[in-house]
Amino acid sequence: MPTDHACRAAAEQAAHCLTPVRAALLPADPTEPPPAEVMPVVLRGYLGVNARPAAPRAAERRPAPVGVAAGAAALRMCLDGLHAEPAGALAAWHADLGRRLRELLADPRSTGRQADPWQPLAELQRRAHEVLTAVAGHDRSGTAGPWLLVARFALLEDAVSGALRRTAVPAGAAAACASGLAAAAGSLFGLALASEPVSPG
Repeated sequence: MPTDHACRAAAEQAAHCLTPVRAALLPADPTEPPPAEVMPVVLRGYLGVNARPAAPRAAERRPAPVGVAAGAAALRMCLDGLHAEPAGALAAWHADLGRRLRELLADPRSTGRQADPWQPLAELQRRAHEVLTAVAGHDRSGTAGPWLLVARFALLEDAVSGALRRTAVPAGAAAACASGLAAAAGSLFGLALASEPVSPG
């Protein structure tokens, strides 16, 4: 079973990968008011009582970072895919993945802090243990060993990338996110998979 630290590190990596994807799926609203800014009283008096700093253009606003809880939830979706592949249910999982990821990232809570941040990590840890046990049992009679597990993660990466592209995420961002999610999920199993660098968005 992966450690608490491994689960948190993986969820943080997943959240980092998802932030540019969230920005692509949910572009900043140009009518959204900027966050309140403090203006010195003397300056406000000089400029007028209604004066306020100019709002930053939407293109200049950095996307809100995805939270650790959402990163953990995305990793659980990836683990579901690993579990679905040997069970012959990969197509059904893949068909629904894009919608589930979009709903996850569209939820305003995806960028916030949860009252119990360890709960989603505990669920991730439990799911990782279940999937590792299932995959190990399925592969026990084979001769491919760890290479078969690595191949499963390569398949997972391709599936996630395709699902993201179908939701209108640019190909480069989709590939980088999928690579990062696969690497984060692989770290739960002790695998050090290479991942593409993620653009900050």
